[in-house]
Amino acid sequence: MQKVTPEPPVPAPQFPDQLVYRGYAAPVRIEGDVYDAEVEGQIPAGLDGVFYRASADPQYPPLLGTDIFINGDGMTHMVRLEAGHADLKMRYVQTEKLLRERRARRPLYGAYRNRYTDLPDVAGADRGTANTSAFWHHGKLFALKEDSRPMQLDPHSLATLGYCDFGGALKSRTFTAHPKVDPATGECLAFSYNCQGVSSNEIQIHWISREGVLTRTETLRAPYCSMVHDSLVSRNYIAFVISPMINDEERIRRGEPFWHWDSSQRTYVVIIPRREGVAQARWYTSPITGMQTHSFNMWEERSELHLDHFVTETGWLSLFPDINDPTAKEKPPYAERWSFDLSRSEDQFSVRRFINHIGEMPMIDRRFAMQRTRHFWFGTNNPVLGPMLPWGPKGPPFTCLCHYDEHSNKLSFYYSGPDSSPEEPLFVPRSQDSAEGDGWLLSMVGRRAQNRTDLVILDACHLEAGPVATVKFPCRLHEGFHGVWVPMDDLLQAESQN
Repeated sequence: MQKVTPEPPVPAPQFPDQLVYRGYAAPVRIEGDVYDAEVEGQIPAGLDGVFYRASADPQYPPLLGTDIFINGDGMTHMVRLEAGHADLKMRYVQTEKLLRERRARRPLYGAYRNRYTDLPDVAGADRGTANTSAFWHHGKLFALKEDSRPMQLDPHSLATLGYCDFGGALKSRTFTAHPKVDPATGECLAFSYNCQGVSSNEIQIHWISREGVLTRTETLRAPYCSMVHDSLVSRNYIAFVISPMINDEERIRRGEPFWHWDSSQRTYVVIIPRREGVAQARWYTSPITGMQTHSFNMWEERSELHLDHFVTETGWLSLFPDINDPTAKEKPPYAERWSFDLSRSEDQFSVRRFINHIGEMPMIDRRFAMQRTRHFWFGTNNPVLGPMLPWGPKGPPFTCLCHYDEHSNKLSFYYSGPDSSPEEPLFVPRSQDSAEGDGWLLSMVGRRAQNRTDLVILDACHLEAGPVATVKFPCRLHEGFHGVWVPMDDLLQAESQN
């Protein structure tokens, strides 16, 4: 009888000693529940619902020895607030990537969005991570990543239900992590780029009804293949900023980063009427070369269209290098208002910095989206209130949240404390009919020295007063990206309709 030599065992995971995998940035990799977390202060009685957020929490060490933080596996965090109590649930999104690597007990997939660096075992397999945004629409919860289709989750258990293609109507293999919902109609405006999973200048725009029916898709061609991370939508228009964060298939084949910043290219804006569509698109050449990071809002005023968003003069150079100057440093974003007079035929628009303070992760009262808003919130730093934290894998961490009141032209800040860093702020109205900005601001705060995470709840227009309540988790949650608040009434209505 021939003796069979057993396969050598697969080594247990060991993450490299690199900034992105150590200290407060280290993978958490925990799926679990915390029932009735400790609360300091009093959770407002009207906060009855669920806060969902997405994060990129690597399950295995990087196949190639190093990686960037946005390439982690999707972990969804869910905080249920009810009658002054808070419960936490943490679950990995069961993507094909995660399940294949679990079966193999080792990493199989290579660099961020670069299929040429994967092992042959997973050639052609889906590599989506569902790690960027939590999104709620037509009574369903989705985990989104812009290189793959929406992944539906059970809103109570966070069980993975599978990719959504809207009954076969979504032909693209990709879907934005930043869809926009019209608060007046419930219609969702979404888009896809690199639609077939390869480099392309094609952008598809999707119209999705309040009921979740994808009613219309149109195709737009950009001047070049660009990262299109966000968009803007007003009552009557859709806008994209095409920035020179470029993608080139030959560079990817050589194992270079998926994106490069190319400052020799121009920045463009395209404005598309929601009703007439791509056939009536108008292109504009930006007076500056810059990149839109994330958007606040877009609104109309007579013949003018205003785009409120964060813009940086560089790309995300901490992740993707400058093709012309690999030593170039990333510049911080500022809130800018780009204004277009649609009654004029000229290829021009005005650019104005309307919040003179660095920031990112913008938030408005989304009930008032697509009209002019008064209140703006974002993450930032303020050395007057406390020192900057050491540079992390995402760059300088926030130490503050900021509220800007455009009527009074005043900034107010919440400083999270020494060795602490808040994440994206999320606005929740006090009631559905309360005035704009009357409500609460929720944010996860990393307590770095304690290796632990809190959820702070602030009066949205009085950040300087500090938290009205702090939910204290006994563990660290991996740093996240984008989240959504879903009122309990919405969850119950979705249950009754399903």
